[in-house]
Amino acid sequence: MTELANTPPVARGTVPGPRPGADDAADLLVSLPPSDETPPVPLAVAGGPAPAVVRRSPFRRFVRSRGTGWTLVVLVVIVWQVSSFIHFEPTISSPDRIARTWWREITEGQLLPQLGRTLETMAIGFVLAIPIGITIGFLMGRSRIVWGLLEPSVEIIRLTPVSAILPIFILFLGIEQEMQVAVFLTAGLFPLIINSYAGARSVSKVLSQTAQTYRLSWWQTQREVALPSAMPYILVGARQALGISLVLAVVIGMLAGNSGIGYYILLAQQEFNINRLLAAVLTVALIGYLLNALFLLAERRISRWRRTSIGEG
Repeated sequence: MTELANTPPVARGTVPGPRPGADDAADLLVSLPPSDETPPVPLAVAGGPAPAVVRRSPFRRFVRSRGTGWTLVVLVVIVWQVSSFIHFEPTISSPDRIARTWWREITEGQLLPQLGRTLETMAIGFVLAIPIGITIGFLMGRSRIVWGLLEPSVEIIRLTPVSAILPIFILFLGIEQEMQVAVFLTAGLFPLIINSYAGARSVSKVLSQTAQTYRLSWWQTQREVALPSAMPYILVGARQALGISLVLAVVIGMLAGNSGIGYYILLAQQEFNINRLLAAVLTVALIGYLLNALFLLAERRISRWRRTSIGEG
């Protein structure tokens, strides 16, 4: 009775719980909701101070963002421009001359038409490679029979350099758009196959057992469980395929093409037109950066769909 009489009353709005003692191993969280009698009390850890909220300064946020990278790019361009004024070399162009040449080629020259042909061909090969590569890799990862059937052929073709296959494509398809599409399709397949296979093999046993508990069919398990779980790997493979396709778009145009951005760069080099050459190279770099940024945006949206599909987050 004495102990109960000495126990302080519990304030209205609180949830009574065990009294903290010396032997308590867990921290007690105390929260008093707002009411007429008691002011709101922030959530705190009993026996210690409330955790401090870390607020980064604007400078630290800038340093940790892409702003520093773009600042470095601007500084390099400024140093390049100043150096071209101080030490003029006919064989080394300057940013202002490249910019003027780029604008002239965009508005009056052949840069946009040649770039459009390359992107069109690359897009056709990439779009064809996505469903084929994902299907082959995913089924190889989910079915031992499919893996045993296709693994030798996939490995043999994957380890054969594209430069060795190129003469075969030229022999049967010529040097027109069909040959370039075949090259892009072949090169883009294997990053998708490998990453889709890895993603299909990475599905957790817990999710697989859950699908069995709900008596999902094999196809339902692949669609509802395995495919969303493998999606991060598939997206990585698609990004790799996109980068490889862009590189090959330039190389194929130089080696065996009669049009496209690679052929355009080759002609500028043969004519020793440094401004036009660098304008085309920088355009390809900018296109690659923009395509990667768009792909990352799509990847974030698909990742949200994945988390919703398998119940994460």
